[in-house]
Amino acid sequence: MQIITLTTDWGNKDYYIGLIKSQLYRDIDQVNIVDISHNVEKFDTLSAAFVVKNACLNFPKNTIHIIDVNTFESSKSSFLVVRANEQYFICTDNGLPSLVFENIKVEIYDTSFVLSDSNYYTFAVWDNFCKIAKIINQTNDLSSLGVKQNEFAIKKASSLPFIDRDMISCTIIYIDDYGNAYLNMDNEEFAKNISDKNFEITLNNRYKITKISQSYQDVASRGDALLTISVTGKLELALREGNFAKLLGYKVGSTINIAIK
Repeated sequence: MQIITLTTDWGNKDYYIGLIKSQLYRDIDQVNIVDISHNVEKFDTLSAAFVVKNACLNFPKNTIHIIDVNTFESSKSSFLVVRANEQYFICTDNGLPSLVFENIKVEIYDTSFVLSDSNYYTFAVWDNFCKIAKIINQTNDLSSLGVKQNEFAIKKASSLPFIDRDMISCTIIYIDDYGNAYLNMDNEEFAKNISDKNFEITLNNRYKITKISQSYQDVASRGDALLTISVTGKLELALREGNFAKLLGYKVGSTINIAIK
């Protein structure tokens, strides 16, 4: 059975999801459509890249992933098929794929010549991506879809923490639906830089965090702030049974300083 995943910023209010699923079910026999998320922040390629990188790379061989975030269709749009980890990713060359596939071996095909069925350019997934998915399902020969290219036209690099002798300055790179904030630092890198030293995070002159918690319940009371390790391996800030980002006023791009003592 062909697996196809959908990652979008469409939300759940409109007809878009139903329209695309109906087309895929008509075009491809025995297809299993998996909704990764339709609630990525509108036009937010950074958040979309985080979701795709952590949710999609370990699907079975030959899975087709359709990614539609910040996709503006035009007669000159650069639509891509990226083959990575023996899977196929249909997306737009808007910086998102360069973030998802950092340090991953890929094949890239520009599929812009796969023409829309319409003279209007308002819904790339309907006009192009479904057609591309159908072709991939029929053949593994991506050369039939477009021209192979060596690199992405638009490149974005993941932000890195600034590390000094007595301070680590991190950036919030993603906020989940619970309001938990993910930092741009892996647990291994954090442990290496902290070593046997102590650390302290001060939040809004209200909370002080001096340890890594094993779970969300590993603090005294509801509403207490904590630092833990997310399933992605990134440092994560949260409030026990609360919305960290909303209640403390943090957003994607906010800076979190970790003092090394």
